[in-house]
Amino acid sequence: MHIKNCTKLFLLTTLLSVALSSTFAQKSAIGFHVTGTEYDGDLNSNRHKYYQFKFLQPGGGISLQQYLNPSFNMVEMASYDRVQYQNDTKTQGVDAQFFTLNIKFKYKFNNGYIFKEGAAISPFIIAGLGATYIMSKQFAIAQSAKITDGAVKANIAAGAGIYFRFNDAVGLELANTINMPLFDEWDGVSNSSNDLYLQHSVGLIFALSKPNDTDKDGVPDKKDKCANTPKGVKVDATGCPIDADGDGVPDYLDKCPALKGIEVLNGCPDTDGDGVADEVDKCPNTPQGATVDATGCTLDTDGDGVPDYVDKCPNTTQGATVDATGCTLDADGDGVADYVDKCPNTPKGATVDATGCILDTDGDGVADYVDKCPNTPKGAQVDVNGCQVVKEAVKKRLQFATRGIYFETGKSILKKSSSPMLNEVVSIINEYPDYNLRMGGHTDAVGSDTKNLILSQDRVDAVKAYLVNKGVSENRIEATGFGAIRPIATNKTAQGRAKNRRVELELFLK
Repeated sequence: MHIKNCTKLFLLTTLLSVALSSTFAQKSAIGFHVTGTEYDGDLNSNRHKYYQFKFLQPGGGISLQQYLNPSFNMVEMASYDRVQYQNDTKTQGVDAQFFTLNIKFKYKFNNGYIFKEGAAISPFIIAGLGATYIMSKQFAIAQSAKITDGAVKANIAAGAGIYFRFNDAVGLELANTINMPLFDEWDGVSNSSNDLYLQHSVGLIFALSKPNDTDKDGVPDKKDKCANTPKGVKVDATGCPIDADGDGVPDYLDKCPALKGIEVLNGCPDTDGDGVADEVDKCPNTPQGATVDATGCTLDTDGDGVPDYVDKCPNTTQGATVDATGCTLDADGDGVADYVDKCPNTPKGATVDATGCILDTDGDGVADYVDKCPNTPKGAQVDVNGCQVVKEAVKKRLQFATRGIYFETGKSILKKSSSPMLNEVVSIINEYPDYNLRMGGHTDAVGSDTKNLILSQDRVDAVKAYLVNKGVSENRIEATGFGAIRPIATNKTAQGRAKNRRVELELFLK
């Protein structure tokens, strides 16, 4: 009866394992294990004290593993375990046999997140459930009566272990697994909790299928550094196409497999580096950097006799005379080629038009290259520098205007009566756009030097603010206060002090 039930259990295990293995045939393995057990239950008061090995009994098992993903394997394990234990007084004991089939999930630490997938040593944890066929009897000095005779119960299993990878085909697995049959009476004592036993196992794990070789080059993917080699191409031990001349171009693509060449020329050499393979290069000694045609000979696109690789003007008009750099000759250096220059002797630095003749933008008779005021109003009288001449009448108007600028006594507040004269100053400044206005503020000697200096600066700043408000650019006005240090009359009389209190105005070129 016992043997028949055991046969059924292992037959069921075998059929289930074969079915699962066929499903995951690409990555499956079979394991053969030697086991030993330790009891933990009512007879030792559930002390959970392991690794004593006093009653260790040998057993064995067979497992099938299927790869699910980098982190998990599914494991089916059928095992035979014998558990013996006798209490310290030798009054109670158990001798049990377990025929167990568990289906478990193994979490692997060599999943690419914690350790590399190909790690030589990789820990794991495992858990699952299954069924167990139990036969047990008392194990004591005086008696040896049966406790249970062939009970089939559910079983819960959990454990941990380490896998040692020898190579892609075989490895060694060490594991400790707690098994808990859901049947508390197998040890002869019925209490509130189920009894356990710890299974120690050592097993050899063999791969059932060859390692993946996606490109079928005879090198497993894990070792293949060139995983997409075309079919039929010879490869080295790393799975990469053979490159006999070591030029980086594999032989199957190399048009010159016996000569070290370059990739862009399909493995053929190019001695002069012009991009044309030596075997078709009609000019094999072209200078470095030269632009060449399909035959490897230097190009001269514009036909001026200067090769493109040194031609700084590669698009010269046909027929133009050029220098050694391939650029059109320009004897006077005005930027207009001699062959179109209508004024070939332009002075150095002169600005010229498209015909090579000197420009005079404002038409004042002074060439732009010497004209310090190139935007003089049309018809204005200019000096040798091309700048507008300030008329004597304008100078007098400006001096007259200075006598009409009034401030409140001891303050920098302009009187309203100053507006006509200040407006006249605005008109003069606008009339002479190339000129700036310089203003100097002066006081009499009454009061301290410091106060007079501050008052003079405040007054010219007030005049400047008025002019700016009328549209004169602030950048065209210089305003400086001098206090009482530059008198034009005596400070001993009222008339003299009045003359010293003034704002002087002067036009000057930028």
